[in-house]
Amino acid sequence: MTLLREVMERPLDPSYAAATAARRAGLSSAPTWSRRTTTVALGLLAGLVAVVGVVHLRAPGAERTTVALREEVEQRQEEVDALAASVEVVRGRVVSAQDAVLGPVGAELGETAESLGVLTGSAPVRGPGLRVVVDDAPSTGADASGSPRTDAAADAGRVRDRDLQVVVNGLWEAGAEAVAVGGQRLTARTAVRGAGEAVLVGYQPLAPPYAVEAVGDPDDLATGFARSAGGRYAAGLADYGISVEVDEAEELHLPAAPGVRPETARVLEEEEGS
Repeated sequence: MTLLREVMERPLDPSYAAATAARRAGLSSAPTWSRRTTTVALGLLAGLVAVVGVVHLRAPGAERTTVALREEVEQRQEEVDALAASVEVVRGRVVSAQDAVLGPVGAELGETAESLGVLTGSAPVRGPGLRVVVDDAPSTGADASGSPRTDAAADAGRVRDRDLQVVVNGLWEAGAEAVAVGGQRLTARTAVRGAGEAVLVGYQPLAPPYAVEAVGDPDDLATGFARSAGGRYAAGLADYGISVEVDEAEELHLPAAPGVRPETARVLEEEEGS
């Protein structure tokens, strides 16, 4: 009976009644705007402190990894350069030994071998020619013009592998006897291709500006290149902010291509050669 009397006389819970009385007195039990703002600010500050702490903990490790990778790349590049230099020395010895063995009797054969070495890229070349330097635009941005030479996510002002391919083909068309890109001699089997943001000539990554050198008559090369499809394409790259400088050179030195070797040729047996 006491419980029933309590429910009938005071149907509202005492805490609710106290809250109602407080609101009526102008003292709201809900948090004020200042308290809410303070709570949110403290939460954001705590999150910021946590993020900064994580970044500081990870930054030294990432920086050390980057430095180690850079040092390893530089070391490997020095090893490759040293091996390339030794290959040049050995190649010179082979040529000297070949001349000594052939003597005056094989002079004609030696000239033929030298001509084939120039054509195949297995022999270094020195002479006048044309130098074409292609460089990225000072500032690159996303290509929104729908240009066929770049996709939607690429930078219109960045030199791509296909740009260098067209320039090289234009120099061949103009009558170049030998061509090198960034100091890398081109042969019939050398590929100019892209790997991510890098341009590879063979297996050697290059960085802008890209120097394309061609040995041949400078006047004929300059005229022929300007009239070729590659020359017109190079002139059109200025629309994207890419700079293309064409200069005649009195003397160029193009190294031999590394790794040039026959794949299907074989030495004739004595019976077959007789």
